[in-house]
Amino acid sequence: MHELADLFGLPRAGQSIVFAGPSGSGKTEVSINLALSLIRLTASQVTLCDLDVVKPYFRLRDMLHLLTKDEAARLNIIEPERRLLHADLPTFPRNLHALLSSPETTKVIDVGGDAIGAGAVAQFRETIIASGCRFYIVVNTLRPGMDSGDGLKRMLTAIRSGARLAVSGLVANTNLQAETTADDVQRGYDAVKALGDGEGLPVVAVLVSSEYADQVVHRLSPGAAGLLSVIRIFNRIMDTVGSQTEF
Repeated sequence: MHELADLFGLPRAGQSIVFAGPSGSGKTEVSINLALSLIRLTASQVTLCDLDVVKPYFRLRDMLHLLTKDEAARLNIIEPERRLLHADLPTFPRNLHALLSSPETTKVIDVGGDAIGAGAVAQFRETIIASGCRFYIVVNTLRPGMDSGDGLKRMLTAIRSGARLAVSGLVANTNLQAETTADDVQRGYDAVKALGDGEGLPVVAVLVSSEYADQVVHRLSPGAAGLLSVIRIFNRIMDTVGSQTEF
């Protein structure tokens, strides 16, 4: 199995890696895990940026305890202001354009799941493109509406149109959390690859949880196994009652 940052390729300083996907696709987990992977594999400054106006992160800074002091010092987290963290409206830092245009840090950006949510990144499109951008769509084929080729194509078209960014590739993240089987992962990969083949897009990663990785890795096709990486940090761990009510 591969380190996540190796599958996406180590970006240059200043570049943005943007993730979008339908609700429940796991794009938040991909964003978090890639940022941590980049911190651990490189000496770069990394900015993890929440532009998800559909479901913002909760207490994302709580994960800093997972890093060494040096690693934590190289991770900059951009999220809604503390006093507006739970407001039912999109809120971005006033200096977000400057942060996104910084040539000194690699940016990992999580945007909203539907066409409207993905459209939130469109207002920063020129800033992101100017510093170099790769845009990936995360797909969990076991989520509602994602179980057919037509549904997947409609999703891709809507998100691409909303974000107004060229898609660089697809991420297969098919799962039912701890109930996931090797057949689920394989079928998900096959469906996402078929979508990519039809659209001229590569599948860059196949993701599995540490909960079941050992049970599926030897039962996948060479194509799927060759793109496999383990997700270890989950947004649901931070999504506790306490994290949503403390200010």
